[in-house]
This record gives sequence, C-alpha cells and structure tokens, in this order.
Amino acid sequence: MKRSILLIVFLLAVLSGMAQSVGGTTSGAATYCTTTNSGFVSVAGFVGNILFWQTSTNGGATWTNNANTTPNQTYFNLAQTTCFRAVVQDGVFPADTSTVVCIDVFPPSIGGTVSGGGTFCDNSGAGSLNLSGNNGGVLYWLSSTDGGATWTTIANTTTTYNYTAITQTTLFQAVVQNGAVCPTDTSSQVLFTIDPLSVAGTINGATSVCATGNSGSLTLSGTTGTIIDWISSVNSGASWSSTGNTSSTQAFNNLTQTTWYQVIVQSGSCAPDTSSIAIITVNPASVAGTLTGGGIYCGVPATGTLTLSGTTGTIINWFSSTNNGASWTPIANTTNTEAYTNLPSTTWYSVLVQSAGCPPDTSNIEIVSVAPQTVAGTVASNATVCYFLNNDTLDLSGNVGNVLYWLSSTDNGATWTPVTNTTTSLIYAGLTQSTWYTAVVQSGACNIDTTAAVAVTVLAPTPVSAGTDTTIVQGQSVTLNGSGTGVPLWVPSAGLSSATIFTPVATPNTTTAYILTVTDVNNCINADTVLVTVTVLEYNGMISNLFTPNGDGINDTWYLQDIANYPDNEVTVYNIYGNVVFQKQGYTNDWKGTYNGSELPDGTYYYVLKFDSSDKVLKGSIDILRNK
Repeated sequence: MKRSILLIVFLLAVLSGMAQSVGGTTSGAATYCTTTNSGFVSVAGFVGNILFWQTSTNGGATWTNNANTTPNQTYFNLAQTTCFRAVVQDGVFPADTSTVVCIDVFPPSIGGTVSGGGTFCDNSGAGSLNLSGNNGGVLYWLSSTDGGATWTTIANTTTTYNYTAITQTTLFQAVVQNGAVCPTDTSSQVLFTIDPLSVAGTINGATSVCATGNSGSLTLSGTTGTIIDWISSVNSGASWSSTGNTSSTQAFNNLTQTTWYQVIVQSGSCAPDTSSIAIITVNPASVAGTLTGGGIYCGVPATGTLTLSGTTGTIINWFSSTNNGASWTPIANTTNTEAYTNLPSTTWYSVLVQSAGCPPDTSNIEIVSVAPQTVAGTVASNATVCYFLNNDTLDLSGNVGNVLYWLSSTDNGATWTPVTNTTTSLIYAGLTQSTWYTAVVQSGACNIDTTAAVAVTVLAPTPVSAGTDTTIVQGQSVTLNGSGTGVPLWVPSAGLSSATIFTPVATPNTTTAYILTVTDVNNCINADTVLVTVTVLEYNGMISNLFTPNGDGINDTWYLQDIANYPDNEVTVYNIYGNVVFQKQGYTNDWKGTYNGSELPDGTYYYVLKFDSSDKVLKGSIDILRNK
C-alpha cells in the first residue's frame, strides 16, 4: 500500500515538472594552524531545497546535523579539523548531499624533548635518542660538532634516532612540523660530551741511587687526562701504595730500598690508564772490603798474591804505589786477586770498589815490603869531654837502612832513653855525666839492628867558689874571696882591682854579679858566681851655686860633691825665662856653662837634680861669673 502511495507521488511530481534532488558543490575549504579561526563554506549548483548542513570531526565517519537551510554555513574557532556538507531535497525525490569541504585545523608545531646524551668516552658504543612531547611529525634530525654554529641534517623522520659510536662532542635535536603549512619547531638539544681516551704517559727520571743518601724527582709527560695518583711499590709491583700526589712530578728522598713508581691518569668518563713503570734502583753503599796477601821480604824476591774479600759493589781498579802513597798507578784489573812476582822495591796496593749510584770506597792498604837485610853500621869512637862545657857530633856510617832513633844511657847501658833523631848524625852538648849512645836502624820492614854503644866520658868539674854574696854602700869596696885549682878569671872586670887573681878588690857603682871561671889542667872550665849588692844612700853632697868658667883652671866647671857615686842622676838647668840650657843624665862635674857649644852669658840660672833610684828632687840656683 505504501509503495503504491510513493509511486503515485512520484508520478505526480514528474507530471508537474519537478526534477531529481542534486546536492551541489561545496566550496570554502581552508587550513588553520591555530584554533582562533572563522569563516564560512558555501554550496552551489544544488537542485532542491537545503534541508540542513552536516559536520563531521572524524573524517566523515559520522555526521552531525546543523539546523541551517541557507547556502552558507559559518564556522567559528574550530578546535579540530571539521568537514562540511549540505543535504538537499527536491520535492519528493530522495535527498542528496553536496560535496564535502574540510576546514583543516592544526595546533602549532611542538618540537618536544629529546632524551639521551651525556658524557661518554671516545669510541663508546651505539645507542638511541628518543623524542617525546612533540606535536607534529618529525621532518628530520640535526647534529652539530661545533657547538651549534653549523648543523648537519640526518635523514630520519621517526621519534627514535639510533646512533653509532660518537668520536667527538656533538649536539642533537629533532625538527617537527604539525601539518603541511605550520611552521616547524625544533626539539630540545641533547649534548654528547666525548672525553678523549685516558693516556697515562711516560715517567722520566728513573735512575740508580745509593742507599746512604739520595734525592731527586720523576717527571710525567705525554698524558691525556687528569693525574689521579702516583703509586709506589717496594716489592717489584706485587702491591702498590698511594702517595697522594696529583702533580706531574714526584720527589724521592733517602730511599732505603728499590722503589717502583707508576701514575694513574683518567680522562673524564674514560677508564683510567696506568703509566709506564719508573724504577729508582737503590744500591747498598760501596764497601771496598779487606785486602790481604802482603808480606815482608828481606833480601829475597817478593812473590805472592793479594786477595780482596768482603766487598759490596764492583771492583773499578787496583792501584799500586812505590813512594809510600805519595802517588798511585792504576792496574787494569777488575778481579779480586792480584799477583806480584819478584818486586824490586816496597809496593803499596789498594783497590777501588763502587756500588752503582754510590760514592766509591777504597780498601785498606796492603804493603809488600821489599828491602835488604838491616845493618846498623858503626858510630864514631868514644870521647872524653869537659863537664857541661861540651859540644860535639856522633856520626853513623856503614848502615843499611834508615835510622829509626838513637838511644842514650847514663847508667852504663842498664837503661836506655830514646832520642828523637832519625839522621845519621847526633849532636850532644852540655853533658854533666858520662853517657853511652847507640843508633837503631831498620831496612824497610826488616828486623831492626842496633849499633855498638860508644861512650862519651864527662870529666868531673874542678871545685870553684866565688865566695859569699855581700852588700856594700855605693862608693865602698869589698875583697872577693874566690878559690879553686887552676887559672882564675873574673867577669865582668869593671870595678875590680884585678880580673886574674882569686881575691881582687871590687868597687862597683851598682849591684853586680861577678863570675869566677877556673881553667884546669884538662883545659876544662868551671865557674861560680858571687853577688855584690850596692845600696844607694840619699844624696847629701854640697852643690856649688857659683862657678867661673873663664879657663883659668880654677872653678871652671859646675861642681856637685860625690856625684860620681850616683850615676843614675839627671841634671836640668833653666835660664830665667824657663828655657832649658843644659841637660844630662849621669852628670860628672863637666859643665862649663855653655849651650850648643856657645858660652852662656853671666847671670843666674836654675837647676833641678833627680835620681832614678830615689823620689828626691833637689832644686836651686847657679851663678855664672866669667869675669871674676
């Protein structure tokens, strides 16, 4: 029944001139990169009436009707891409839809965030970078090895970038675009910091030193990275100890055992590296040891072998000397034995030994003594001499060897006293008792030999007495009571009545020691001394206050009574003006009133008289009168 009704309606429409519904063409498509938008779409060429417009936000999967029957459909602030179409119906014909027009709405491009990056060691392995939080699709990735000054495009449109080993510091970022017309945006940057591989370098300064005292330093060069620590080992690397040193040099001082050194260096995140090993070899101190094998060869050839033992170090050289060590001659021998055959003369030997890095040491001196047999020789014959006053020389002859010393004895050889004399002549003097002498001789290291003794017989002195010491007053005389056997002689002779008799009269002005010598029949001299002490009384003599130096032989000089008994006097004469006109020590009544050879004028003068042995000073006046 319903189909019949529809058919009737259709036939009526055709008969009335109505056409089939045509939806027409929709125009006004647009694209926006923002949700702030407005406009309209239009439909044209449709047949029928617009029943309503439809919108779809899911690409036409579903549609929503809008109550709009006009050819224009407006839109405002679309939040997402929206498609439009109109529904048209002509009469009873079925409705038709216009073409679909879409308004594309894209939010702005958002580059997002790249995760990954960090600090890595040179030639580290591959990995991935991941982009998140982006809005839009990845157009490509970018990389830069110069801090972003220039960029290199990486053809990758995914949110994951798989990288291989990175060998230098590099920046990465992604370029994102949402929609074809939206501006691109770049993601956050990630930095790959690439540390060069750790290189510990080389230690310079390895050496050999001596254990008795050493110092120095090691230097590290050719490194890449930071010095973490110097380490040392005293057991050939079996274990190591930290020194806590992070500088490029390592000092050592007074090491007592061989020590190995290494340095740990690390470059950033790279694995640490260990340097070459530098060894400070500590050698024990040089010990030259003990040299043995010398000997004494008297009158026979010297043949034998020297042996060195107890050494520490290497034998550098042997040395020999034929002048008691004044100079040495090297021997090209580095073994511990040295043979000698038929040495012609005494020879000293020594060995130089050195432990590496240490001062050398010299062994003891071993002597091969070569000498003829000792012959003491003969000392000149016996002698007889005067008591004390004697002086002569004993001479040694015919000796083979050197004089070690002489010996003397005053008890006929019962005991002997050494005399420090190594010559073949011995001087004796001032002997007061008979003395025996002998010389002690030695040839090289041979046994010593002693000469036959010679006697120097000392004659007993002749008794002499100069008498008893006495005291007199100046000007007095005394008889000396000397005695003895032989010829007398007094010294000094001044003040004596005779110097060649035993009892002369002595009149000395000053205290005097008189020596009496007596020469006996052996022409020997003995002596004794007597002391005559002369006391000086205070001067009380008369001093003339007038003299007449006119050459008449009467009162021509200034007279001081007994002044000759006071030879320690000093006289000074002044004129009335205080000028000195005469001065003399030991005045003897001989001034004739002159000054510098010229006669002084008549007048009054003033004198001062002093004595060395007294504090007494005498003063007075003198008149010179030549015309009286």
